[in-house]
Amino acid sequence: MHKPLSDQKNATIYQYQLVRRKNIRPELVQSHMLIAAIFLAFQMLMFQIDGLFSWLFGFAVIQIIHIIIIFLTFIRVDEAADRKWVWRITPPWIGFKPANDIKLSLFRRVHRHLFWIGLCAAALLYPWIKESLLLSIISWHLWLLIPRLMLSFTFRKEQKDGILRLESRGASYYRR
Repeated sequence: MHKPLSDQKNATIYQYQLVRRKNIRPELVQSHMLIAAIFLAFQMLMFQIDGLFSWLFGFAVIQIIHIIIIFLTFIRVDEAADRKWVWRITPPWIGFKPANDIKLSLFRRVHRHLFWIGLCAAALLYPWIKESLLLSIISWHLWLLIPRLMLSFTFRKEQKDGILRLESRGASYYRR
């Protein structure tokens, strides 16, 4: 007879055992989506139609910047399985995310690189782009990374050799 899936104490994936699960409440996801809508309203109020175009184009630009940073980060990664990332638009993991389970240390390193190099890339664009587009790029960058950085902060005390699994409404941390 099988144990129910709700028994999280003994949940295992192959040789890994579930240590901690972080569920993301729907209200938090809705608030996160509302922030994007508020930012659109701000862009439209301050920059009119140019704000709308900057809002849309900024999202595309930051996606390109993120994929370039991810590829550059993986130049030093030896395991091919860790290189599989997919683009999703399901909140809260909008943008590029690991296709499979990922080592917590790798997840944290990639997102640390994404955060800092992404801000530097936006700063490098400053002299050549409009104010509305720069504001949009920085805002989208932060908006996309905040859920992942919060997740990284949540699991900061866990062992770095564990595995992180991103799920539609949360994340789970497994350890050998």
